Amino acid sequence: MQRFWIIGEADSAPCMSVEEAACEKHFSQNVQRTPEGRYIVRLPFKEPVSSVGDNRSIAQRRFRMVESRLQRDTNLQAQYHDFMAEYVTLGHMQRVDTSTPPTQQYYLPHHAVIREDSSTTKVRVVFDASCKSGSGKSLNDVLMVGAVIQDDLRSIILRTRINPVLLIADIQKMYRQILVDERDTPLQRILWRSSPDEPVSTFELKTVTYGTASAPFLATRTLQQLADDEKADFPMGAAILKRDVYVDDLVTSGRTPEELA
Repeated sequence: MQRFWIIGEADSAPCMSVEEAACEKHFSQNVQRTPEGRYIVRLPFKEPVSSVGDNRSIAQRRFRMVESRLQRDTNLQAQYHDFMAEYVTLGHMQRVDTSTPPTQQYYLPHHAVIREDSSTTKVRVVFDASCKSGSGKSLNDVLMVGAVIQDDLRSIILRTRINPVLLIADIQKMYRQILVDERDTPLQRILWRSSPDEPVSTFELKTVTYGTASAPFLATRTLQQLADDEKADFPMGAAILKRDVYVDDLVTSGRTPEELA
């Protein structure tokens, strides 16, 4: 894969492939911020999304399989429903009218991942953007992935040892803090109903979605955009965001607790 250095950036600028540089350019040209401070991003495509085709029937079949499993496990069913209800309550997904379909749409099948070691949510619903349509392509096949722009975890942890006070934190629902432009949300449709007695409805996921190929880049790049936008008012916080965060985990250190407060 062809790679090159971005001229004029800091010495630590990553060596990017042509596609990674295109993804960076796409982000920079399209990122927006609401008056409330939330970021809005576009999905970065490397080829026309129309090549994916229609996968609604596949998503319907996958949904029936999930629903059948939930009906056999009432505990899993309750946790799955709670997860989806929270998505709606927080405004992270919204029911849509399908009487006038958009020019292009894509349905994300979903299923449960059970994390027995989790101290909070045992059941997490994940979305499958690698589901191929009749064309043989999926949403992930036409999305750019983007560069890895954060330091590796080992380097971050080693840096913390130079100071006596350690601070560890994480960003709650990091991906879901970032809105997806409404022009792209028809590509993040799902099928759902809270009861078999109800008709199946179509929802659109309104935020960056775990399971899409571009999600890690969009989330970490937005975090760095936040640091750039706020560094004049919060220089130390901006430096920490750009240097000491791995995905959604913050691991940093300081000379005193007051320095990190």
